Amino acid sequence: MLSAIEKKKYNQTSVFAYSMILPSIVFVGIVIFFPLLYALSIAFQGYKYGVPTGKIVWFKNFKDIFTKSTVAPGFYQSLFVTFKFTAVAVIAVVLISLAIALLIKERFVTSTLIKYALLLPYAIPGVVSAVIWNWIYDANFGVLSGVLFRFGLIDEYLSITSNPDLALWAIVFAYVWKFVPYSTFLFSAGLSTIPSSVYEAAQMDKSGPLKTFFKITLPGIMPVLQLVLVIQTIFALVMHFGLVFVLTRGGPGSSTRTLAWLVYSESFTYTRFGRGAAMAIILALIMLGFIYVYLVVLSPERQLKRTQARLAKKRGR
Repeated sequence: MLSAIEKKKYNQTSVFAYSMILPSIVFVGIVIFFPLLYALSIAFQGYKYGVPTGKIVWFKNFKDIFTKSTVAPGFYQSLFVTFKFTAVAVIAVVLISLAIALLIKERFVTSTLIKYALLLPYAIPGVVSAVIWNWIYDANFGVLSGVLFRFGLIDEYLSITSNPDLALWAIVFAYVWKFVPYSTFLFSAGLSTIPSSVYEAAQMDKSGPLKTFFKITLPGIMPVLQLVLVIQTIFALVMHFGLVFVLTRGGPGSSTRTLAWLVYSESFTYTRFGRGAAMAIILALIMLGFIYVYLVVLSPERQLKRTQARLAKKRGR
């Protein structure tokens, strides 16, 4: 039991602690929860020519997205493009950044130079990065076409962002270039937490590189891998918008019309703000679904519990 003095001290400490985090809570509420509630209110309203009608339409905007013949096909197409882009981009970023992190973990002459060079892509603002890639992909004086033409790999300059078969891959390449450094530094931080004595013991046991990676390195960085998957999936779902806006504007055709671009075009091109807000909420729910899978379904603790349950079941037999 706490004495009266201890209770008073505890209450004073609690009040002080809550007063310290109150500004952060207010800031998060203003920046995150207020826009979310505002988007929800817009999604349930009716709009005509960009002006609210004053009528609450409830779930009509959501229903139109999934069932209306003039809306649903475009939505499902953008959903397919979004998932395709996200899957390729996340896998590429994770594999490349992990490989670079493992490379710079080995201390050699140019490892420090590589670390500094990695800062450049991520330090460049997103729109500036998109403009740079627009120059690189340009059909008339683009660097990429110029190099390929110089080496005789193509007969004429390519219009990469105007080609339905190449446009999405051009955006994927630019996205990977932009976000690999961020994940590389996260993986580097995770690798630094694994004691060197563990690797020394593995060498003494004559463990090969692959066995060492899957038995020591990968389990050791699993929490970081989860974090990278969550962050990169969120980034891939929304932060490609600047690249799409500058490079293709959703074209050619619908080849790069992702869900993020569809939200923008519905809201600000066609002034269907209610439908655009509903699509934005669907996109947010997709993000939450991915986060749940990464952090709950695929969590190491959950996998361990499943393994222990299977072993216990076998022993019971």
